[in-house]
Amino acid sequence: MNDKKKRRILFVDDEPLVLKGLQRTLRKMRQEWDTTFVESGREALNILGKRPIDVIVTDLQMPEMDGGRLLIEVKKQHPHVVRIILSGQLNQEMTLKSVRLAHQSLSKPCDAKVLKHTLAKLFALRDFLSDESIKSIISQIESLPSMPSIYTEIVAEMQSDDPAIKKVAEIISQDLSMTAKILQMVNSAFFGLFRKINSPEQAVMMLGLDTIKALVLSVKIFSEFNQKSFSWFNIDALFNHSLAVSMYAKTIIKNENLDQGLINNSMMAGLLHDLGKLILATNFEKSYRQVLDEAQSSDRNLLDMEYEAFGTSHAEIGAYLMGLWRLEYSIIEAIAFHHLPARSMTQNIGLLTAVHVANTLEHEAQAPCAGETELQYDTEYLDKLEITGRIPQWRQVCRELTERNG
Repeated sequence: MNDKKKRRILFVDDEPLVLKGLQRTLRKMRQEWDTTFVESGREALNILGKRPIDVIVTDLQMPEMDGGRLLIEVKKQHPHVVRIILSGQLNQEMTLKSVRLAHQSLSKPCDAKVLKHTLAKLFALRDFLSDESIKSIISQIESLPSMPSIYTEIVAEMQSDDPAIKKVAEIISQDLSMTAKILQMVNSAFFGLFRKINSPEQAVMMLGLDTIKALVLSVKIFSEFNQKSFSWFNIDALFNHSLAVSMYAKTIIKNENLDQGLINNSMMAGLLHDLGKLILATNFEKSYRQVLDEAQSSDRNLLDMEYEAFGTSHAEIGAYLMGLWRLEYSIIEAIAFHHLPARSMTQNIGLLTAVHVANTLEHEAQAPCAGETELQYDTEYLDKLEITGRIPQWRQVCRELTERNG
């Protein structure tokens, strides 16, 4: 392999024996990886300032500059670098502090195959989103939506040492249209609450901070697009579809008893999985309207037609924006690959699985949205994970959710 194509990885750990062990473990990867090993955060920043690095893998507990402080600087000075924590001290407090600093956290000692697969997944997404076609489309957009200020205020409060439900509710209450929409949503059949919610504070208490955070971001994005006049594009139908996908994804994750973090992220990933359609509709109105009309009249797959017309699809465009907004890796991955999960190199059931299946199930249950024909499951992906046989069960629990709240 040409050296220019090697992945350049920087390992940081204050224990020399750990670094030597990593060197021995990864010796077989030297044809694919260009590895560098240093014992301090200061050394790591010095190297990053002198030559290109693709990935930094660091321990958390180190003297002088710990892994958290190092990753803060890497994120600020070198945002393109993939950040991974490799530590034997991943207690709950450190995990919460590091989750917004690293793309991935792994326990030490880490098997070489696990590390290789983790890196392969991260690179697959980064390469997927750096394709020239998506760059070309993005460059034609006069201005991508910016992160809504109300969302950043809520995230800041949630990341404070003592996040307060009352404070989050006050932030929401400052935006009257946001308050009305949130209350309308939480009182809808989708949430199936047994009491009427009359205030943002009640909504936060009943649904939790993570759900409210996802609702605020999606409502703000969709409401901004709603201000424009697109009679040919049913934005409300798309939002309702996205809400249903988020609830289905959450139901599937609960059914599989997966990690609570995935449940928290399911709302965000489901609500924003089709965000790219809004970007295409509002920035390429004439050409995208033609694509939708042709997809509907010819019964062709919308995704294929998007690739023909733009060289990319709504999935990549939405994921690209979420990457700019620094959302969590699993959310970006689920958005990017929600139609074609086999491209993700994912080898386990997770958020991407839930969103892919939820999206397809919701299309089975409803009339196609915005010109789409019936969606198909990625059988290659499902068969590889040996979960194709679970779809009938997931279809049933999602149907029961709809009937219970309908």
